[in-house]
Amino acid sequence: MNLLKSIKTGHLIGKYLSGKESKEELVQLKNWLNEDSSHQRLFNTLKEEKNIASSIEEFETYNKKVAWKRYMERVDALSLRKILFRWKFAAVFFFLIGCAGILAYINEERVTPLASNENYTTVSTNNGQNSKVILPDSSVVWINSGTTLSYNTNFSVHNRTIKLTGQAFFQIARNEKMPLTVTCNELKVKVLGTKFDVSAYPEDRNISVVLESGSVELLQAKGQSFIHMLNPGEKAEFDTESRELSVRKVDCSNYTSWKDGLLIFKNEPMVDVFKKLERRYNIDIEVKNNKVNQLIFNATIVNESVEEIFDLMKFSCAINYKIIPSQNPEVPVKVIISK
Repeated sequence: MNLLKSIKTGHLIGKYLSGKESKEELVQLKNWLNEDSSHQRLFNTLKEEKNIASSIEEFETYNKKVAWKRYMERVDALSLRKILFRWKFAAVFFFLIGCAGILAYINEERVTPLASNENYTTVSTNNGQNSKVILPDSSVVWINSGTTLSYNTNFSVHNRTIKLTGQAFFQIARNEKMPLTVTCNELKVKVLGTKFDVSAYPEDRNISVVLESGSVELLQAKGQSFIHMLNPGEKAEFDTESRELSVRKVDCSNYTSWKDGLLIFKNEPMVDVFKKLERRYNIDIEVKNNKVNQLIFNATIVNESVEEIFDLMKFSCAINYKIIPSQNPEVPVKVIISK
């Protein structure tokens, strides 16, 4: 199936799922379903309510203007801009909102001899956002703020490889013949089927892996200087500078509760607390006194406002703060901290 036909098919399915198809379009859709048994399987998967909901949720995290611009840049080399432009609001809008999951199908179908490199599906979240994604193998990934997750178009066909920058919680479907591998900078996490959290923000010195259930294998992305099997209830921290790995027992909920809307701080250094609050609330925290970063903070944050959080810090840690509002939605609110 060529690129244009794939988009037309996505358009038909999207309109059907949103109840906006015409009689002629319904006939076209039925003809497509009868062409190949794989078409019917794909259609059955897409029309499941849970998949539609997750696709819409994933779609809502995208910057649609930027996505369209990048998309047009990719197809421009094939001289299809004029043909595709008329689908901008019809095909692409219905196509994504109605069944965003078919994007993976289109990516698989549009590989041509012109493309020698693998194609990737990428999901990104800004600070103040998080998302939930269902992978092609039915694995579920919760993506925290300021995170980018990528997987190639052959995911669960020839491999299960994921690239991660930021933080994500994985609930992986078991497949003993095809382990899943998460690559994050200097560390690889290899699993068969399990639940675990990976935090690998580029501004953090440590990459951490917290295992909730099952088992995971840790190894260095470059070379095989260590291989370590992690057990449930353990947290591994890999120091990207010293390249050393440390493992300890932890309460997993302290590190995975963010996916449920909670931030749990137990004897946590204030410098780490500030990083998490900046990502969660999309704010810019400026510390005027470095002694503040050495303080320890204990709290469970649910739906508290920024002001409520810093009021609590003021009471429990004897700090002062000033919130500077922003009139520009592109510029985060600033919080100045002093002792």
